[in-house]
Amino acid sequence: MTDHDLGARFSTAIDELRRLAREPYEPSEVLRRLRRRVSSARSRAHRGILERVARQANVDLQPIFEEAQRRNAVKHRYVTRTLKRLEAEVAERAQAQKKHFHRIRAEYVRAFSNLDQSTSRLKFHQPIASSASAHPGDCNAVIGYGCSPPNFGSHQASADIASDPVGIWLHPFIYGYSGDCDETLPGWTLQDLTYHMGPPATNFAVSSVRVDLLANGMGTSYIGDGPPLSEANPVYVHSFIQMDVYIAQQVNGEWHQWPLVSDRLFVGQGEYVRQIRPLLSGQTYPAAIMIRPPAGGGGEVLCHLQLVCSADTIGTDGQVGLNFRAPEHGIFVGGIALLGGFV
Repeated sequence: MTDHDLGARFSTAIDELRRLAREPYEPSEVLRRLRRRVSSARSRAHRGILERVARQANVDLQPIFEEAQRRNAVKHRYVTRTLKRLEAEVAERAQAQKKHFHRIRAEYVRAFSNLDQSTSRLKFHQPIASSASAHPGDCNAVIGYGCSPPNFGSHQASADIASDPVGIWLHPFIYGYSGDCDETLPGWTLQDLTYHMGPPATNFAVSSVRVDLLANGMGTSYIGDGPPLSEANPVYVHSFIQMDVYIAQQVNGEWHQWPLVSDRLFVGQGEYVRQIRPLLSGQTYPAAIMIRPPAGGGGEVLCHLQLVCSADTIGTDGQVGLNFRAPEHGIFVGGIALLGGFV
């Protein structure tokens, strides 16, 4: 049976695993509407204050807004040139280390292939199903530019997945430039891989989980100007990469699901232009579950890995990015191992 056939056969169970894994990252639509309503009311209030002050002071706001836009355009060009120069330096280092990165990956493949032969484990190698979605950020509020066409910025996101003989490559990418937006919605990507194996011959007590993952990417952050009378908090987490792993087994014909791993691989705070290189091969996470054999009612086993990337620009003229696009960058997932013993 092919991986596609297995994916179709277990589609209902895979959908449920996806629902469980995605639920923490999908806010309530009621809360979304509440946020839009509050943001709209705040923008109208700020606009009303500006217009009332202008009328009472007999001031024409148009030249003020146009001058502010000219200053912002000059600032944006300067910031962009500076960030591009820094990104080019990081990209040059990443390119120089590309061969070294692939040597590490080759060493991983050899070392863990040997280790898997001598260690009690259940190893998930190649996924039977995968999915990906990408949502670019967006301008949520512009304050004080009602008399001139505002710059709503630029927002991009993609989430490619590529196969490999010994694993899978993930290539998430997020870029956000806020322009005149005082408040933006974050861009995010979500990629998941679902693995399958049959039940073990005897009970297998899982004591830990090993996720074989290597990554080589780049992160960028420039904090823009904050709203009036405030400034951005440099320790605020505006970007992150989150990994979650779930397990499911059919027990007496019914699917049982458990969360196994939840780990934040990267946290973006303040301003930076740097490489992002999570390296998890060999790292284990404690667990305490039992994988049952057919004699104990156990059936098919599914393992579900989800990777979420999120990045939000802060203030006007802010920029943020997470770049794991091919060919220079990427996140390699070699599989997931349940470590423990047969009992």
